[in-house]
Amino acid sequence: MPSLIKDSMKNIFHNVQLNKTDHMQYMKKLTKLYKRTDLDTFWEHFIWCLKVPLSTSQQHPYVVNTLEFCAKFCMSFYPSLDNEVIEPISPFLSRLFEFLLSSHNAKDKGVRFRICHFLNMLLNSMGDNAFIDDNLCDQITVSMMDRLLDKSPKVRAQAVFALYRLQDPSDEQCPVIKMYLFHVSRDPSAEVRKAVLATMGKNQKTLEAAFIRTRDIDDSVRKKAYEFISKITVRSLTIGQRERLLKDGLKDRSDSVRICVNNVLLPAWLRYFKGEYMSLIHALDAGIGTESATLALQILFKNADLNTLLTQVPIDKNTRLIPLTSLTNENVLYWKCVIQHLHRLSSIEELELMIPELSEFCKYIREFLALISSQSHETWETESHKFILLQLFEISTMYDLSDEVGRKNLNEVIIDTLMSDHCSTKIIECLVIHFAKVVPDPSNMLNAIANVISEIRLPLKENIVTQQITAEQQHENNMRKAKLTVDIIELEEELYQAIKEQNFLQADSLKEKINTLKEKINRLCNIPETIITEDNMREEKNDTVTMVKCLDILYVAIQSIRVLTPTLRSLMYLVLNSLDHPHDSVHILALKTLCVYCILDKELAKKHIMIFFYQFSLEQENQEIWVISLRAIFDLLLVYGLEYFDIMQTPENNSVRNRSEKTRSLYTHEDSTHEDISISKRTEIEEGPCNFIKILTGLLTNANQDLRTIAAEGLCKLLLNRRINSSNLVSRLIIMCYNPVNVDDIYLRQCLSAFFDCFVGRVSDAQEMLENAYFLTLQVLCNAPDISPLREINAYHVSRFILGLTRRGCQKSSGQTFYTHNNLAFAILAEILNPKSKIDQEILIKSLTDLCIQLEDDDLSKQNLQKAIKNVTKMVMNYDKRLLKYIQQFKQKLEMSSEETEINIEDDSDSES
Repeated sequence: MPSLIKDSMKNIFHNVQLNKTDHMQYMKKLTKLYKRTDLDTFWEHFIWCLKVPLSTSQQHPYVVNTLEFCAKFCMSFYPSLDNEVIEPISPFLSRLFEFLLSSHNAKDKGVRFRICHFLNMLLNSMGDNAFIDDNLCDQITVSMMDRLLDKSPKVRAQAVFALYRLQDPSDEQCPVIKMYLFHVSRDPSAEVRKAVLATMGKNQKTLEAAFIRTRDIDDSVRKKAYEFISKITVRSLTIGQRERLLKDGLKDRSDSVRICVNNVLLPAWLRYFKGEYMSLIHALDAGIGTESATLALQILFKNADLNTLLTQVPIDKNTRLIPLTSLTNENVLYWKCVIQHLHRLSSIEELELMIPELSEFCKYIREFLALISSQSHETWETESHKFILLQLFEISTMYDLSDEVGRKNLNEVIIDTLMSDHCSTKIIECLVIHFAKVVPDPSNMLNAIANVISEIRLPLKENIVTQQITAEQQHENNMRKAKLTVDIIELEEELYQAIKEQNFLQADSLKEKINTLKEKINRLCNIPETIITEDNMREEKNDTVTMVKCLDILYVAIQSIRVLTPTLRSLMYLVLNSLDHPHDSVHILALKTLCVYCILDKELAKKHIMIFFYQFSLEQENQEIWVISLRAIFDLLLVYGLEYFDIMQTPENNSVRNRSEKTRSLYTHEDSTHEDISISKRTEIEEGPCNFIKILTGLLTNANQDLRTIAAEGLCKLLLNRRINSSNLVSRLIIMCYNPVNVDDIYLRQCLSAFFDCFVGRVSDAQEMLENAYFLTLQVLCNAPDISPLREINAYHVSRFILGLTRRGCQKSSGQTFYTHNNLAFAILAEILNPKSKIDQEILIKSLTDLCIQLEDDDLSKQNLQKAIKNVTKMVMNYDKRLLKYIQQFKQKLEMSSEETEINIEDDSDSES
């Protein structure tokens, strides 16, 4: 009989693994077998069969099918909720849970994984309205929480799934939710974090945790976080959270995340608002999240019915305009986005139904300007008006400018708006950029811009006075003429001196003053007894608002120009005078505009570059001034090169070579000549005392994160464009990659990563610089003070990183092959044998295995290398024999052919680059 039961049991377990559709019939067979067999016998054979899939860690459909069948069968014994009397758990189930909970901490991680997996299946098989005994619930919770601390991430992930039905999101003290929150934020395994996001219930705390995970380093975790949030109503999120979710998600670097946001999150939000796009825009706050709302609409429009989009635009069918009194942030943004969508689709007929002719639209903008100027408004209303005005002008950019009358009207509207009090920075940018298309001739465009700036800064005031001239007044007029004559003589002397010194801007200004004084003398000579005086006065405005507006207009206009025109040169006085303005916003704009001037004219660059360096000698409360100045300096150095600005210093011996001569002998190489600047000249630039490159390099350790990042980015560009040549700088950049202080500076880390990807292939001196930087870098790390964050860096990982960069290829110079790893092999062995070396010998010995050597069998260098290896072997035998295996690996590689020497250096998981 027992053998018959065993065979029947084996037969059932064998068949259920093949096909899920047969589970029901075998469930009946197993139930019948259970009823006619005593519990002990049935349990013995059942558990014997169950142990087979529970001990199989391999992911296979047969294993999953078998466990699902067992879970369904076991849960058929569980008390039903329909019973009025709560029945105790069956003896069979009691034994099963006892067995599982006593085996969850098995030594084999595959068993631990399957136990958690099977428990999850059991709980999921109970049905939606199932209940569980408190004691059993506590036992499962405690056991699975132990597994949440398992060293295997796959086991932890399965424990997360097993606890899914034991959580209570409504209970603030729920232990399962607390563990979920811990692991979703702290677990090093992306699989575990993803499992938590897939299972944890929804409440305010879990929502916050999921929101943070939308910036997880792993793509799949970010995607799962967006899926979690898409199941929560949009009203549960703040406007700031909604805006950030879209801003991050729609621009995520991962296609899968962007697709999830496009196809899951956005449609879910639109469904919540019953397909009303303007309600969605309102939820995103058009004024704050304009960019995100626009991107969201563009994506939603791709799959939307065109008629649906058109019917939701609240325009008057006759005028094809939204009534002025009905304009809001939401409907004007939606109107603009629909027009842009139609423009992209080239739907001319539908587009004509959405907007009138250009002249009518210009009239519409004028009417709106008149409406908002007619009375005073609250601050929030003013901001709303500026937002609406910006959208209207962005709509105007969709028009065809072949309509000459319409283009003339648009020209006038743009100029009038620029001189009005309703311009924001974004409006100015939109207007000036579009104005360059409305007036395609650069000279005419700049003349118009100059007139606008002049009218804003020097508004004309007319005073008309009628008076009778007396004898005293006539005498006074004569005295005034005499004084004016003296002033003219003095100004003519200054004019002569200015021309002599070739200061033509000052000369133009003096000439204008002289002409003005002469005109005044002429008027005084022709004064009748009774006159009507027209006193045309221009009061110069230097307030912050006016200066910011003028500089904004000039800054945007000058960026569309390739050569400085006389008009732009005449406006430069405005920029230079603004550098002394007390308000930081004016100062910053002046620096930005001056930088563009310098880029357009090399003489101006040489004359004014010191202005940017001078900013660092001042104590600035607003460090954005330093940031702008630093960007300008790097831009100018990249455009013109360091030698153009005479940034050359007395040559100084290379510190790397000095240190090397004291400790080891290195190969010497002839300096390569380059098209733009030689190595020797660039070394002079870098190594000279108190030079500018040292000043800029010093900013790499500045307390301000923005300055550190910009300095690193700028120096990387100088290296890539071969403006400088510096092993010391390369060493510092490598350390910045790994420095834990920069772990949160994502932009810096991406910048450095991209730099080193390009550096080796693009810069011909890269191999030599990296070779010299190798020991510099290791010495800095090994000699760092105990309190330094550099102590946390694994120096061997840094060594592998540098060797990985230098093994990408060889460099040919003067007909000879220069192979960096050959040199480093000798240098590392010499450093190991050097008793004064301050670098950890274990790091150097392990690094030998990462070298890729190319030497001929009869080469004298190979013999010398083998001799050095013997000396290192003897030394290691005396103090640390465990390092012999690395030396042995290096010897084997040396004996292999050059084709077989290359090994695959994988990126280490701890690398920060």
